[in-house]
Formats: sequence, C-alpha cells, structure tokens
Amino acid sequence: MTNQSPTGPLSPAEGIARHMRTIAAELTAHGLTTHLTDSRAGLDLTATLSPSGKREAEIIIDEDGYAELRYWNPPDAQPAQITATAIRALRAVTATHELPKAVD
Repeated sequence: MTNQSPTGPLSPAEGIARHMRTIAAELTAHGLTTHLTDSRAGLDLTATLSPSGKREAEIIIDEDGYAELRYWNPPDAQPAQITATAIRALRAVTATHELPKAVD
C-alpha cells in the first residue's frame, strides 16, 4: 500500500479508506461478499461467505484492527465438534499453540 495518490500524499482518512478497500477486494477475490460501511465511528467491513445450502459465516473488520468472526455450528454438532472448531479458529487467528489440549 502506498501513501501517494496521483495528486500527492494521501490524508490519513484516505489511507485508511484505501487500506479497507484493498482488504475488501482481496476478500471478494476469495469468494466472499463484502460491504464497506462508513459511519461516524469509522469504516467497518463485513465479508460474508454463503456456502450453498448452509448458513452464512462472516467476518467484521474495522479500521482500528478489531475483527470478529461469526459462524454457525451444524444443528446436530456434538460438544466435542463445537469445541474443536472453536479451538481451530482461535489457533488460526492467534497463531499460537498454547491453547489447552483436549482432555480424553
């Protein structure tokens, strides 16, 4: 990402907007439907994955770096399956291997 435009340096707000639009474009390229919202609180990006026949999963990202992942567990998912999915998601976003191991 560059902080220059054809007419000169970008303002901080323009740089943030470009950054968020780039994230939206990359998520769109991976098959998600994106929506960028500009509110008084700042820019928020919602990206939704709607697999055929399943409930959608989405990620919400704001300009401050806050991100929230939402997904649906299958209705018949067992507690161990739900826990395993949650742990995999946490490991993926934190890149840590320090989470507790499953107890047999």
